[in-house]
Amino acid sequence: MHITNLTFLAFSINGAIDTGQYDHITIESVGQHIEAGTVFSYIQGELKEDLDLSMFDAATRDQLLEEWQGLMNAVDARRKFGVRRSGLCLLVAYLIEGIQRRI
Repeated sequence: MHITNLTFLAFSINGAIDTGQYDHITIESVGQHIEAGTVFSYIQGELKEDLDLSMFDAATRDQLLEEWQGLMNAVDARRKFGVRRSGLCLLVAYLIEGIQRRI
């Protein structure tokens, strides 16, 4: 997976956050969907046209999901990323962590 794909998704989610329309998406709800393996359908359903996942095929989504599940189990998001409330901010933090791991 290319870093440019991760940054594209981070920018897309960041733009959605900036609209202020998605404050209801909590860390808990995103975490539940990551655990269940449904996070991509969940965020696409919530963000609709504010999110473009077209460059992520099923294999890439599975790879990201596995990475995010590992982060959920190993990392305290509040302590490491400073994320306390927003599920979308959590995903951006996970994407930034993924970029750092690939550099």
